[in-house]
Amino acid sequence: MSELSKNAQCVLRILETADSLTTSEILELARSKEFADICTDCAGGDTFIAAANQLVERGLIRRRFGRGGYRWELVRE
Repeated sequence: MSELSKNAQCVLRILETADSLTTSEILELARSKEFADICTDCAGGDTFIAAANQLVERGLIRRRFGRGGYRWELVRE
């Protein structure tokens, strides 16, 4: 996981807490005290999208479009 950006690590840590989350839910959690130690820059939409796309390209998470926008989830094997 050390090869990943801090923002990507933030997204992974947040997604470990739920089956799937919308973009807005992730951004809200990134701003919370619970994730303050790692989510220092991911609270904005552009940085989140870049981090999430990095994770999708590596096959670590997937996104699907649904009610409320994109939903993101960990790829579990």
